[in-house]
Amino acid sequence: MKPLEPWCCLSVGGLVITGELTREECARFVAEVAAVSPLPDPLWLDLRSFDIADGMAAVAALNAVRHLARGRRLILHGAPQILAHNLYRVGDLEGGSLVLEATREDEPYG
Repeated sequence: MKPLEPWCCLSVGGLVITGELTREECARFVAEVAAVSPLPDPLWLDLRSFDIADGMAAVAALNAVRHLARGRRLILHGAPQILAHNLYRVGDLEGGSLVLEATREDEPYG
């Protein structure tokens, strides 16, 4: 699946991220997420139409979420399972400033 254009779209009270992230698209994805502003606090992040294709893409998605969470409460809705798992694994869900809602569970990993 080719990524949808653009990656990010501001909506009322939140940010929608769509498409499939692959290792080839990581740099463009990170740059586009970093360029989105202004962002509300709390920020609701809709990830229901966002997929992560490989390990390098998972790292880029994790870094993008960390960037968006700086200085604000971030609520991730419909996060891909691989992203949710990695946020938990590295301890980013501790403290309550980053919250998962309706994490997708239908994805095989590998």
